[in-house]
Order: sequence, then structure tokens, then C-alpha cells
Amino acid sequence: MASKQTEPSRLKILLVDDDDLVRSAIADVLSDAGFEVLATADPREALGLSGLIGPPGVVITDIDLSSVLNGFDVAAGAHRLWPTAQVILISGLPVNHTGQALGPRDHYLQKPFSCTHLLGAIAEVVNKARREQR
Repeated sequence: MASKQTEPSRLKILLVDDDDLVRSAIADVLSDAGFEVLATADPREALGLSGLIGPPGVVITDIDLSSVLNGFDVAAGAHRLWPTAQVILISGLPVNHTGQALGPRDHYLQKPFSCTHLLGAIAEVVNKARREQR
């Protein structure tokens, strides 16, 4: 269940995961929680949507994508395109398996995770962003 503080009916989430089953399952959880979800397998497509979708509040991206771009590239692009967007990187492997480090505005969630953990991570990054904006 999403926290009332996250205002899920107004929060737009961009989801990037190349695994169709995982992407679909996460998108369903987010939609059921009341979030507006745009999901894609292609990181280039995700970053190319900046003028079409408006800024998402949260970007959730898998680290390992079937692309020359990985989740860290998506995070960097998201921060550049949407400075207020929060990024949650997800992976079945430890966060440092690529040799890249999380940015200070990024959050990491290791797969498998429960719906409660995912929604809690979203609430955490949204609430952190709100505190920093004050």
C-alpha cells in the first residue's frame, strides 16, 4: 500500500527494465498503487521521452539492460533531463557489480524485492526529495 505522503495519484514513474516479465510485474504493482506508470525495455527510448512525458517524479531502472546503455547511464540521463527526478536502480546482483558507484541522488534496491519494499523505497526517495526542496 502506498503511503499517503507520496501522493501516488499524481506521481509519474518511468520504469526501464529489459525483462518483459519483471517490467510487467513491477508496472502492475505500481499501477495498482495508483501511480502513473510509463514502462519501456529500451533505455534510449526512455531518455528520448523527455519532451513527451514531462518530468517523472521517480525513475526506476534495472542496472543490467540489453543495450550499450546500462542503468547508471539511464540515471545520469534522467538527472540531466529531469533534475528533480529521483532514481531507484534495481538489480539481482550487488550494486557494485559493474564497478560503478551510486550517485548521491540514487537509491538501490536488490531483486528479488517485495511490493512493500518497492513502495517503501519510492516513498523514501520522494520524501527525501521534498525535505531537500524546503
